[in-house]
Amino acid sequence: MNLRAIRLFLPLVLLLPTPALAVQVHGGAEGLVSHEIGHLLFVTGMGYLLWRIRRRHLATPGWRSFRLFLCCIILWNVTTITGHWLDRMITPDHFTRHNGIITAFRVRDPLDLLFYATRLDHFLLVPAFLFLLIALQRWSRQT
Repeated sequence: MNLRAIRLFLPLVLLLPTPALAVQVHGGAEGLVSHEIGHLLFVTGMGYLLWRIRRRHLATPGWRSFRLFLCCIILWNVTTITGHWLDRMITPDHFTRHNGIITAFRVRDPLDLLFYATRLDHFLLVPAFLFLLIALQRWSRQT
């Protein structure tokens, strides 16, 4: 893509935003199960990668940050799996709606608090990607 195309395309993207639709509902129990299998495979892959890094004693700059990235991603997956399953147990009366939009969540017991905590997954994802960025920067300085 040349610079002229970027100059034409960028204002359109910035001036005509559309909903991101970041939260996607999976149809039926089989949708949730297949989604959970994806999380389990992700955890398995990241766990295997973490195990290989530790086993090979990789300690050059960047590897510590990459291990922290992997740990945060594994924790994020475990948190997300827990949140998906708890989502099925939370009844609609826990949510306060205003004009059809959910505006609040009522915490009544420890299970509700755990469910709410699983919705704060960005507290794991943002640091995870910062650790990945640090690792990549350190590795790029080595070359």
